[in-house]
Amino acid sequence: MEEVKKYHLRAKINGGFGWAFIVIALIAMAGLVVSLIMLGLGNEHMFLLGILAGSFAGGALLCGLFGYLLVREGEILHRRELDAIERADGEESFFIGEGTMITFEEEGISIHNSERAISVPYKELRFISVCTRRKPQEKGEWSVLIETPASYVVKKAKKEEPPVLIQAEGKERLYRALEKHSLVLLGEKREEGEQEGKKEAQKFTRMQKYDLPDRARRKRALWFLLLGVLLTGGGVGLMFYMSALGAPVIVVGGYIVLRAIASYQRGKRVFTVYREGLYLAELSSRDSFFLKWEEVEKIVPAKAENQDILRANCLYGAYDLPRPEGAYEYLKAHFPEKCGR
Repeated sequence: MEEVKKYHLRAKINGGFGWAFIVIALIAMAGLVVSLIMLGLGNEHMFLLGILAGSFAGGALLCGLFGYLLVREGEILHRRELDAIERADGEESFFIGEGTMITFEEEGISIHNSERAISVPYKELRFISVCTRRKPQEKGEWSVLIETPASYVVKKAKKEEPPVLIQAEGKERLYRALEKHSLVLLGEKREEGEQEGKKEAQKFTRMQKYDLPDRARRKRALWFLLLGVLLTGGGVGLMFYMSALGAPVIVVGGYIVLRAIASYQRGKRVFTVYREGLYLAELSSRDSFFLKWEEVEKIVPAKAENQDILRANCLYGAYDLPRPEGAYEYLKAHFPEKCGR
């Protein structure tokens, strides 16, 4: 357990110092804003304020950078801590959730935590390799889904209930455990070494793009754009009477205008067909996903919440995609083997 303690302590130290640097960076940004306002007011200590403004800007940049790097390093150390906890339990043990692990045994896996342990025979399990991609690229986060009968993990589960998917991080120890117990790994296979690096560098080919504007978000962005324009115009008017006050108002108005324009541009979902798969860019990048054609078994028209959608059925589940006008017809024309029931 010494290794666990070491990583735990280092992760806490890195995380603590990282967030401390980020707070200092925010304070420095506030100091920069105050210094610029005082410069705009024509304070007599112009040279000193200029030095302060430069110092605050440099401090904010450096502290923000150090903070980001330390927090990121802390997250890496935390993952190493979790891996050390797994290996302390057993070389073939892996976390599948907070405080819950699976361990590969002779006849099946053991799902266990501090309260109980459940054994599931290998013959009732399926193991599926999945790569979660947030962008249209090869690189993604690898994991292994373990399809388990609901009766083992859900209390009072009925026979007709669908199986439960348990997710474990895709790591070399897990793949070695699957191979050792002669377990078939379905789904997309992860390549290793130089060939994988070259494959990840390949660019995907875009074929068709459909923009799906979010009217509510864009309307809100237009209201902020109007506010920014009014503030900017008001600041220009103030410049003729009180330049020290007009300048900050123009800066604030300009900032709101730029943010509103950016928000308007991002206020849409984008459904894109690539030669290599399908990409849905959601309003939040965390919800965006890319499906390679190798994952997709069939695409069928469906309905969800009284809206027409496209449902991409995969080995481990289904994804609901929007159905812009002409999209399904385009897919049928270019990928007929993937369309239909």
